[in-house]
Amino acid sequence: MDTRAFLGNAGRQTRNYAPAQRFPGVRIIEGVLLAALALAALALLLGWVRPAEVPGLLDVHVLSLFFVLIVAVECAKKSRLFAFAVRAVLARVHSARALAAAAVLLTGATAALVTNDVALLLVVPFTLAFEAAAPGFETAGLVVLEIASANLLGSLTPTGNPQNLFLFVRGGFTPGSFFGAQAPWVLGMAAATLLLVPLVVRERPLPAPTLHAIRVEPLAAAAALALIALELLAIFRAVPPTVPGAAALLALAVLGRDAPRADFSLVAVFAALFVGVEGLRRSALFHVLDPMRLFGASPAGFVLSGALLSQAVSNVPAALLLAPAAAAAPAGAFTALLYGVNAGGCGTPIASLANLIGARLYLAGHSSRRRFWRTFAAVSAALLFTSLALSLALVKYSGSFR
Repeated sequence: MDTRAFLGNAGRQTRNYAPAQRFPGVRIIEGVLLAALALAALALLLGWVRPAEVPGLLDVHVLSLFFVLIVAVECAKKSRLFAFAVRAVLARVHSARALAAAAVLLTGATAALVTNDVALLLVVPFTLAFEAAAPGFETAGLVVLEIASANLLGSLTPTGNPQNLFLFVRGGFTPGSFFGAQAPWVLGMAAATLLLVPLVVRERPLPAPTLHAIRVEPLAAAAALALIALELLAIFRAVPPTVPGAAALLALAVLGRDAPRADFSLVAVFAALFVGVEGLRRSALFHVLDPMRLFGASPAGFVLSGALLSQAVSNVPAALLLAPAAAAAPAGAFTALLYGVNAGGCGTPIASLANLIGARLYLAGHSSRRRFWRTFAAVSAALLFTSLALSLALVKYSGSFR
């Protein structure tokens, strides 16, 4: 997603609510792209991957789905539909814990539609605006809970985060098998996240921040919703994958002058990762550090391997690294890997790109970093262990999976 443009939009929206609050652009996505390109170049230079292999390593189906999703998100940003919905819900709360509970659920629901990082770019700026309306209200814990919700609750759908989309395609899930696996997991993690609200957020009344009208552009909103629907239909194999691709090309006309500013770097990130991660998987280093050697190829092993590897390399590369092993493993491996990398989004700051985006949104306007990172560490550790326990229980007692 175009992080710099989206953060700029978020900053402009937030200035409507609280003039003193401003969020500068950041280079998180650009940094990830450079790292992915460097890894791909290293794989080619060291001979881990031959240049002739590159076309076969690129998953055109997955890349086309990311292209459609990015166009849908660009249309959603242009329409301001989700910004309107976020404000309409959160402006109605009157206490800190009610705000936190509503923000957790709203962030998760938004992430399930338009990915976890975009959900944070929509929700966090608005919740930070309550600081200006209620002096002394500390939002560090609230933002940490929103980050957790984006990672955990947003994973309900294939479009909730990049690793879900990749694993859905590679794992051969059906709509029934995917939602059958994810629904109890997300429900359990939603309960766990909401239980943390009274422990993390101090109760106090909150006045509503000053609001200015958000005007929704109907054509862009309709294009965004249509593309999301077509994307899901293509993922579920109800329509050919060329249908949402063609619709996305038409939707670029809706973006008009904004179309050239659309950032398709996520497509480039995945294209580079397909090459670089395959090279890393073939390297001697990965052979030595392969978590599958520690935890085995059982479903429980994939849960632990996915979560552990995510802490070091982030959950998207972890999914790419472990997917070939899951394809060769007995039934249940892809569901276990799905649980593992989604649980692995909690933990270290680099375990998920959403962690870095959420942290940057908060820290851009606050001088005190210690409180945020202390809360982040405590909440992330609690939810990591809870999600691992839930994942291990589900793979053990819930019968056969993909």
